Amino acid sequence: MARKTATYKELMQMAEDYGVSENALFLSAANNYQIQKKLIDRISETIEQDETIVAKEYVKDRENLQAHPLIKELPKHMDSANKSLAMMLNIVTQLGEKKTTGDKLSQFTDEQ
Repeated sequence: MARKTATYKELMQMAEDYGVSENALFLSAANNYQIQKKLIDRISETIEQDETIVAKEYVKDRENLQAHPLIKELPKHMDSANKSLAMMLNIVTQLGEKKTTGDKLSQFTDEQ
């Protein structure tokens, strides 16, 4: 069975539900993710605007064709962003506790 992945918005809602939305560790991980997301967006935009093949001149009048340097950097930053999301999920599940409502029916269904 395929795992459902949680989006950033869902993780923020989970943090609110589990009472860790103001936790310093969670806020730090969320801030790191936001920075990484902005960086990934800028890298992606740059790759789309520039050509994926660039010419570098090592010896005068001799061009060597190479892949755009950011193509190699993109997976590193995506992996780092994914690790930040995983850290956020761990903080929510390990440090948080699901808030219970006073409704007996919802408490019963949560136990099942």
